[in-house]
Amino acid sequence: MPKIFIRVTGSLIACSQGVRDDWRDLTVWLGSKMTALYGDQVVVKYYDIFDPDCPSLPPDAKLPVVKINEEVLSMGGKLSMTLIRKKIESLGITTNQF
Repeated sequence: MPKIFIRVTGSLIACSQGVRDDWRDLTVWLGSKMTALYGDQVVVKYYDIFDPDCPSLPPDAKLPVVKINEEVLSMGGKLSMTLIRKKIESLGITTNQF
């Protein structure tokens, strides 16, 4: 069965406490949840907008950009695990049965 690739593109966030890497941290958390649910059927990767291998973004992109395979699922706002799961399952991927 083919794998589903979730690509999250974000950037560092400057705030009064300094610079934070929240989108990367949230993507790592999302990856652990996806692995628990779908095993190796789903691969999650984070890209900073300045990474040389950063995937192309739409001209009107608002960070974070979430792509499932090469299709933009969401831009801006939150990382929605519910939206991501609905899309993954619409592609025929099912949760691990323990």
